[in-house]
Amino acid sequence: MKKIITAALILISIMGQLLAQFPDELVSQAREAIKSFNISTADSSYKAAMKAVDEDEYKNIQAEWQILEKINILLADGRRSLDRTDYEEAVKKYSDAIAQMDASPHDIWGKFKGEAYHSMGWAYYRQEQPIKAAGEFRNAMSFDPEELKHSKAIEMVRNKHYTEGHKYFKRKDYMSARVEYEKAVAVDPSFASGFYQLALIAKKDGDLNKAENFYRDAVTSDPVHYKSWYGLGTLYSEMGNNKKAIESLKMSISINASYEKAYYVLGRVYESQKSNSLAIQNLKKAIEVKKTYTRAYELLSKIYIDQEKYQATITLLKKLTGKSISYKTNYHLAQAYNGLGNHSAALTAASASLAKKRNWAPALIEKGDALKGLKRNKDAVIAYRLAAKDARWKSMAQYRIDELTKWEGR
Repeated sequence: MKKIITAALILISIMGQLLAQFPDELVSQAREAIKSFNISTADSSYKAAMKAVDEDEYKNIQAEWQILEKINILLADGRRSLDRTDYEEAVKKYSDAIAQMDASPHDIWGKFKGEAYHSMGWAYYRQEQPIKAAGEFRNAMSFDPEELKHSKAIEMVRNKHYTEGHKYFKRKDYMSARVEYEKAVAVDPSFASGFYQLALIAKKDGDLNKAENFYRDAVTSDPVHYKSWYGLGTLYSEMGNNKKAIESLKMSISINASYEKAYYVLGRVYESQKSNSLAIQNLKKAIEVKKTYTRAYELLSKIYIDQEKYQATITLLKKLTGKSISYKTNYHLAQAYNGLGNHSAALTAASASLAKKRNWAPALIEKGDALKGLKRNKDAVIAYRLAAKDARWKSMAQYRIDELTKWEGR
């Protein structure tokens, strides 16, 4: 009998300890459920814990449970206000919910705060306050970084204004476009494409320093934004800073080796420095990347003509077909043929250039030279006189005319 009584007492003691631990475990379970934004599990765990304790402990657990209840009610009220388009009331409810969480002694409300800030962001967005909305979405991210919907919301707001900016930009309404792009980068300060577009507008406005700053903002926020490095390089070349232009253009190429525009501008910079071998190398690369890149053909053929590489010019330009043939490429072709003494082919090329750009003085000079080579001097004089109407070419044209009239046969 004595052994039975002893065993019973031990059992009662163990059961008492288990019962004492059980409510604590339920409260811990409730808190973990709150961390996971599992409201129903948290609610049922608190209620189960309250049933298993004495009156004093009951009040403590009840107070903790009531915080959850208040927050849950405020979030639900906020959602209803949002659905009713009562956005100011929605913001108030969500703010009150966050205040309740801040007052809690337990650091378990990350996902709840994320939800509250996210919903508050939508309230601001629907009031057409994109910057405030993005701020709340970022707050949501800081408390709930694993939830992707917060960052996607920022992207959505940013892209909306970026797209609107493009619509205005295409219509050449640059003032309205700038407003939208400014909103896009305010919503997402790391948005390189927005800064790139702002740089383009600043450049159109003639504010090169501002354009440089925007390009710099772009490559700082996204160091692999190759178009911004290209834009920066082009800007520096126009400002006469060839060293920085070369550095920036090489950065663009190192990021995207298939960006033909960067090779072309780099070739143009080298050509301006009389570094013809480097210019030719980059222009050939531009053409390799894009077989129909007319501007690269134009500049490369100009360099060949300056070097009197007439056959190389003809071989190069014969690769062009259709719309990629420009008035300048036909002009350089005429120069090359005249240089080789093939005046008939030169006349054809010069005439083709003039068909694309009527009365263009350089092509008229080549046409006159071709006609002169064909012994059609009267026609050559007519071409030269038309060229002389352009003040920049008047001296050369008049010299050609004098050769065929005043000085002929001397």
